[in-house]
Amino acid sequence: GCPIVTPVTTITFTAAQQYYNWVNYKQPYGATLTILALGFGKWVAVYTSWWWWSNYPSNFVMPATLIPSALVLDVTLLLTRNWTLTAVIGAWMYAALFYPSNWPIFAYSHTPIVVDGTLLS
Repeated sequence: GCPIVTPVTTITFTAAQQYYNWVNYKQPYGATLTILALGFGKWVAVYTSWWWWSNYPSNFVMPATLIPSALVLDVTLLLTRNWTLTAVIGAWMYAALFYPSNWPIFAYSHTPIVVDGTLLS
C-alpha cells in the first residue's frame, strides 16, 4: 500500500503547485516547496496526535521522505522545460525514487541483533 498510495496522492499537490509556479513565475521549484510544506504538516500531525495526545514515542512514527523525488521532478521540468516530458519522465522518476529514498530511515531496523543467544533479523 504505502509505496503505491503515497506517490500517487502527493503528486497531485506537487503537480498543481509546480504548474502554478512555472506559469506565473517561471520558477521550477513548486514540487519541492509543496513536499516541504506537506512534510512540515505531517510532522505537526505526528507530534500533536501521537506524542501529545497519546504519549506514543514520535520516533516510532515516521512520515515518508519525498524530498529527493520532488527535487528530481523539479529538475526534470528545469532541464526539459516541457510539460509532457515532465509528466512522463519526471512523474515516473518521482514514483520510482520514493521507495529507495526511504531505505535509510528504516536501515536501523534491518540490523541483526542477538537476544538471549538467538540471532534475530
